[in-house]
Amino acid sequence: MKGRTSLTVRLGLLFMIVLIGLVSLPLASADWPMFHSDTSHSGVGVGNSTINPSLLWRHSTGNQIWSSPAVANGVVYIGSSDGNVYALNASTGTTVWTYATGGEVRSSPAVVAGTVYVGSMDNKVYALSASTGSLIWSFVTGNYTDSSPTVVGGVVYIGSLDGNVYALNAVNGSVIWTYTTGNAVVSSPAVVNGVVFVGSMDHNVYALNALTGSLVWNYTTGGGVYSSPAVVGGVVYAGTWDYSVYALNSSTGAKLWSYATGNYANACPAVDGKTVYVGSRDGKVYALNASSGGLIWSFTTSNIIGSSPAVINGVIYIGSTDGKVYALNASNGVEIWSYQTSGGVVSSPAIVDGVIYFGSWDGYVYALGSTSGLSLLQQVWVPQPLNAAEAVGITAVALGAVSVVLSFASNPLSALGEQAGEKAEGLVPDNLKEWLGDVISSKQKTEIEKKNAPLLRPTKPEVLAYTTLIILLAVAFSYVKVSSLDQIWALLPVFFGTSILVGLVQKYVSIVFLRRRGVWSEHRIWPLGFILFVITTFAFKVPFSSPTRSAHQSTAATERLLARAAGLEILIGLAFTGLFYLLLRGGFTAIGGAGLAMCVIGSLSGTFPVKPMSGKDIFDYSKRRWAELFMITIVVFGAWLYLV
Repeated sequence: MKGRTSLTVRLGLLFMIVLIGLVSLPLASADWPMFHSDTSHSGVGVGNSTINPSLLWRHSTGNQIWSSPAVANGVVYIGSSDGNVYALNASTGTTVWTYATGGEVRSSPAVVAGTVYVGSMDNKVYALSASTGSLIWSFVTGNYTDSSPTVVGGVVYIGSLDGNVYALNAVNGSVIWTYTTGNAVVSSPAVVNGVVFVGSMDHNVYALNALTGSLVWNYTTGGGVYSSPAVVGGVVYAGTWDYSVYALNSSTGAKLWSYATGNYANACPAVDGKTVYVGSRDGKVYALNASSGGLIWSFTTSNIIGSSPAVINGVIYIGSTDGKVYALNASNGVEIWSYQTSGGVVSSPAIVDGVIYFGSWDGYVYALGSTSGLSLLQQVWVPQPLNAAEAVGITAVALGAVSVVLSFASNPLSALGEQAGEKAEGLVPDNLKEWLGDVISSKQKTEIEKKNAPLLRPTKPEVLAYTTLIILLAVAFSYVKVSSLDQIWALLPVFFGTSILVGLVQKYVSIVFLRRRGVWSEHRIWPLGFILFVITTFAFKVPFSSPTRSAHQSTAATERLLARAAGLEILIGLAFTGLFYLLLRGGFTAIGGAGLAMCVIGSLSGTFPVKPMSGKDIFDYSKRRWAELFMITIVVFGAWLYLV
């Protein structure tokens, strides 16, 4: 009893150390969680990388895209005129989930605390689970909801064509307050210092108390305010339908300056502190002095601009209805590059980790960025929770099914029935039956004869098994991280080194542990595990299961000894999790992130209570100890998925 208590305490302490480490890990990227980057709508991104116009991926929707993307935790969220909200893997463009609303989705999603908030032209505001797309709540407005939500302090602020600005409880969608303007509200509210700033087609810019919805001030322009305000440095910047861009004092609403454009200014300005960047329906991008409103430069595209610009690292990124996305030098407006799509681009770009995401009227979501290995080595890979759950489920079902079938007989063909098995035995060659047994059996040949060989020297079958394991780990984890196969070569050297640490050291220590205690143990290739590993890698981009396994001498192998060796192997994996976490925190992103992924996945798969997984030996000896270890690995796995 004392031994069990001691083990529980040790495992609990290890679990807490690992979990605290995972919780304190930095975000893998500077996300772009809502329209125009943040609650102030500054349009300014974080990073120092130069974006190249190389197509990483594009994803087809069923209709035009007006919505601007939000990017959070490795997922791109965007609406389409086909009525769906899409969640796409930011690295590959593959679908994580879709949710069908009852109308076009021109609103841009906001992603906060695991929830996606978005408006639809079916007169509703939706709250969806960010991981699954399931409906949490919906709220009915009086008309189309094109406005993009802003979420601050547990409140969703959004406008509607019914002329109202709504403040909704982010948890349940209940109304906190409404403010009625004189016309449609297409503008997306900006929320800064407890004040909601929003435009209305009644020609006004409004400042409302964020808690009560009471009017702080309003400023009347000469035309409808379709534009979403940007609020930076105590100034509200907004475009209007009187062909002007306005700068207003955020405290009083007093006009500071205005600049006349050649047509409607529908887009939200971007403000980097000293300069205001804004597009107009006259086809021009303007750079204005933030203090005086004086023109610094302008750039002319071939058609109307409805896209709001994004600014990062001295470059402006903006779309035009001529079908192009432009990259302009922020200091002088000189074109750096442009990328041509097959439809107009009014979607406002989102930029994360050196990749620019946007939608087009051609129905595609685009991801452009560098294909060099540098950005990949600087990113931490974590699979989508849904893909991870599917990979775990498929592996568990496959192992369980094979174990049940083969519990009836050692000959896999005899499961068909005694008479059928006898007939089949005469029809199928012995060598084929042996091969089938090796491939699908999770029990066959888990016991071996003791060999007269040095304790520390790997046998020939082990050398083959270790080599296979190292190569598969390196290739698989490189493959799931890249968006095109040519990028793998930049990752393989680092991932080979990581897989040697994870694949060789962890297994080898447990082998030597048993050999020193009189149990001859060897590491072998496991065909079923190999197949499951390949399937989960390609089908779900989550390398799961194990392509190798351990086999032991039966005569000296007690349940207690095997359980200790199996527990040691899993604990080593968890200890390596802590080591790679420290490397990740220390700036060694490539090896730290890769090792963390390999160890977390390997530890969970190893605890499965099915032969030949390590968890089976622990389960046979003590179900309580197995349950403790299994819960630790699954909680660490979940924390890795959602917190890294």
